[in-house]
Amino acid sequence: MQQLVPVLALAALFVVILALMARGWRRRGRSQQDLPAPSAATLPQLGEDTEIGPLAAIYVSTVLAGRPLERVVAHGLGQRAAAEVTVGSGGTWHIDREGTRSLTVPASAVDEITAGPGMAGKFIGGDGVLILRWRLGDQLLDTGLRLARREDHDLLLSRKEHS
Repeated sequence: MQQLVPVLALAALFVVILALMARGWRRRGRSQQDLPAPSAATLPQLGEDTEIGPLAAIYVSTVLAGRPLERVVAHGLGQRAAAEVTVGSGGTWHIDREGTRSLTVPASAVDEITAGPGMAGKFIGGDGVLILRWRLGDQLLDTGLRLARREDHDLLLSRKEHS
């Protein structure tokens, strides 16, 4: 009986913390509701052939540009997922995310391709996360990808000369 009270108090504290986290997530989603939904069109639908890919990757998340801990939760952009990345002949990036909506970044929206140590959802150090900086509406975003093979990472990183 003496141990029951601390266990119940700890359980209650855990439930309160989870509720506060959910509230913060919903508030962030409401603050980002004016962000337009990104396209999910495939490369053939856009009239492009596949130039690179599909390459196996982990979609880490999308964050506000230059703010690696400010996850974008609108339109499911903050959800980590297994993915396949394809780059079209016109420079369009298509990210097919498992369990959530695909994401297509037109070549005209790509601002920069870099690599960094990570972002919200995954920090590994070095330059292990490929970062695609792109514009959605008026907002500049960074999308992080962890490629399954280093050769694929380097290949996509070399695209910065083409963008």
